Amino acid sequence: MLFLGKSKFISKLIVVTGVTFVLFACKSSDNLFKTEQHTLTSPDGLIALNLSWESTTSPQFSVFFDDKSVVLPSDIDLVSPGTVATEHDLVLLSERSVDETAPLTWGQFEDLKSRYNEARFKLIDKQTQSVISHLEVRVFNDAVALRHVLEAKAQSTTKTFKEVTEFTLAHDAKVWSNNGMKPTKQTASLLRSSNENLAIPIAFTSSQMPAIAFQEAGRVDTGMIKLKTVSDSAKVVVASAPLVASDTSSATSWRVLQLGKTVGSLLTSQVLISLSPPNQIEDTSWIKTGKSFWDWRVRGEQYEDHTYALDNESLRRMIDFASNNNMQYVMIDANWYGPEHNAKSDPFTEIDGLNIKALINQANEKGIGFILYLNDKASVNHDLDELFETWASWGAAGVKYGFMKLGGKDKVIKTLKIVELAAKHKLLINFHDSPVIPSGMRRTWPNWVTREAVHAQTDGLYTYKPSGFVEMAHINALAGPLDMSNGFFKLDGLKQSRDYVREEVYSTVASEVARSLIIFSGLIIFPDAPEEYLGKKDLFEFLENMPATWDESMVLSSDINEHIVTARRTGEEWFIGAAINEAGGTLPLKLNFLKPNQTYLAKIYADAPNTHYITNREAYEVITREVTQSDVLKMHLAPGGGQAIWLKPIKKGK
Repeated sequence: MLFLGKSKFISKLIVVTGVTFVLFACKSSDNLFKTEQHTLTSPDGLIALNLSWESTTSPQFSVFFDDKSVVLPSDIDLVSPGTVATEHDLVLLSERSVDETAPLTWGQFEDLKSRYNEARFKLIDKQTQSVISHLEVRVFNDAVALRHVLEAKAQSTTKTFKEVTEFTLAHDAKVWSNNGMKPTKQTASLLRSSNENLAIPIAFTSSQMPAIAFQEAGRVDTGMIKLKTVSDSAKVVVASAPLVASDTSSATSWRVLQLGKTVGSLLTSQVLISLSPPNQIEDTSWIKTGKSFWDWRVRGEQYEDHTYALDNESLRRMIDFASNNNMQYVMIDANWYGPEHNAKSDPFTEIDGLNIKALINQANEKGIGFILYLNDKASVNHDLDELFETWASWGAAGVKYGFMKLGGKDKVIKTLKIVELAAKHKLLINFHDSPVIPSGMRRTWPNWVTREAVHAQTDGLYTYKPSGFVEMAHINALAGPLDMSNGFFKLDGLKQSRDYVREEVYSTVASEVARSLIIFSGLIIFPDAPEEYLGKKDLFEFLENMPATWDESMVLSSDINEHIVTARRTGEEWFIGAAINEAGGTLPLKLNFLKPNQTYLAKIYADAPNTHYITNREAYEVITREVTQSDVLKMHLAPGGGQAIWLKPIKKGK
């Protein structure tokens, strides 16, 4: 069998090859407890979640971080629309502590480390003692997670519930939220907001509280949730479609409240992965992360006697360059099998003059995977299972899937069905054009390597300035791997020379290199032409040697209003990326995370002294020096600029 079912935890010590679970004995009872409150703390004791059901109609929860109030008592409940409100209580069923380590197919870390304390309750109608749901809560060292599990009901007793999940913050805060294909949405004051809809991921920043982020995890068969602000209060409420308890058991996704010193500190959290179902693909040996060329943004550019277009020669050039420069994939975009938005276009063939099978064969012979674009319109007249089987027989490595028009629950279900079909035929998947927001399901389906859940560079009729990148690197990237298509090396005259570059790219070439490292993705898409990378080969060296999966990742410094500095390790080597807003500036970089008593060779790919994100974008310099753990580097970042650093240990005697 291809797929494994591993979704149930067992409350005892389990030893599985490569995975160690330490599950402490559960305390359980089916009897009502005299106390009508319960406190659950994080393993490190820094976060406390208090549940109370003694004096209100609905149970309430509150959250404390480092003994300071973060969430004031807030309702958490399920109610039947149109019925008279009755008091709902909680009954504690069990508690456990989990310390789990499991290998990851790929990611920001080599292993998944899940540490949390959990409690399970029955949510009951106090008057009738009937069970409404099972409420599950988990407290991690950096998050609180809650969800309802609905048991199967006979068809005659099918019920519909409205979710009541509120978050009343202890203090006013600025709100940052995902804004689709536009720059991040900002609300200056939660208290002064007026019934606004907020799309996840969402962050709240305040000088009086830790940084807070709200997301969902383990989304399987429910629509993406939103938060809605409440006028004249620091309260937000979950806005979700009605829940139905029917003849099959179901559950909401996890509602996740992340807490940290800064928003940047939450970017490497493993909470969303931990809360998602385990890997469902038995053999993952074929799943390879990597870096890919992309023909779309290059079309129309001329170099000497060649103009890039949707043709064999353009793709061959990219395949050759990928093969010679440590790239793993080449991706062909829209219209290769006909007009993409025309349902009559046949994805089982190609346009006249294009030989897609020969291109795939050429790529595979050189060790390069070939990724094929597919518009959702093709699913109208064609069976995707048959199509994916055909593409796999051609030797394709993956699918870029665009423009799914569904919404709500239907979009989530179709997305996961496509991911599963792709896994069945050993194809990677990359969703574009307003896909569902990541929720940790890359753990369940590790062939789901990235998605454009972000305003990608040059896309649409909107663009963002350097501060916009910093904001999206903090907000959109909270949810998981993103295809932002950073890495332009031609910045001057780009819009004028390319068919599908619709807006200027406000960046510097050093920042473009750094951004490719900062934005985590299982498939890193490079949008420029081989000639541009060859023309700046000393700068391209960083991207050439940078992998797409990591042993360790950390955000060394961040300010959502100003900058972000990210470091990632593979083996003994470190790759660092820094990006800053329009003001530019100097950032200190402490190297205290390096090994002691070890000297490293630092290659620094930096803005030149006169670089500017508008007037002098392509100026850069490459500097080499030796460093140790005790060093502090001064990173000089131009206005709108950035810096990348590659650290390699120097072997003794060399």
